[in-house]
Amino acid sequence: MVKAISWAAWQVLLVQKVVVVGCEGINISTNFYRNKLKYLAFLRTRMNNDTSHSPYHFRAPSSIFRRTAQGVLPRETRPGRPGPPQGV
Repeated sequence: MVKAISWAAWQVLLVQKVVVVGCEGINISTNFYRNKLKYLAFLRTRMNNDTSHSPYHFRAPSSIFRRTAQGVLPRETRPGRPGPPQGV
């Protein structure tokens, strides 16, 4: 999953349009049971002050891919520079 996300983020930074097909086949490495417990704990989190723990947790593989790719891209740029592309 990391290689696909880094490639997609790189293409978005180059201002290319990116279409990812077959997100259902994404592989999440390491132990399945451990990742399952971590993801279930993530789904239980609710927002108090930290907005990254918002009450909306997407379960679709495409939404998981999109959220992870957005985390790779820069949020801000230096003044006078164009902002990050909105492709992902």
